[in-house]
Amino acid sequence: MFGQEPDEGGSRYSISVTYDAEGKPVVRVKTSGNVDAAELRKEIEERYPGARIEGLGEKPLIRIVGEEEIKKEKMEKKEGKGEAKRKEKKGVFIREVE
Repeated sequence: MFGQEPDEGGSRYSISVTYDAEGKPVVRVKTSGNVDAAELRKEIEERYPGARIEGLGEKPLIRIVGEEEIKKEKMEKKEGKGEAKRKEKKGVFIREVE
């Protein structure tokens, strides 16, 4: 995982390493896409033994959503209001940045 370039729209992560008052490493992690958290944690622990790892369990900043999922969410909201309309298209992807 370290040093690998992701494909366009793929998974990404960045790490920042600092040291606490006792000299132990503190690794802050930010991810986007579908990152294998267990594998990344394992690699960080190998590279920085005894490190405190922060941010790995947090929700990624970018989530790739298919158009079908967006339409389904919109329909569910509209059905609650009695305005259900259905349109379906496949193949278009939208990035949702939080």
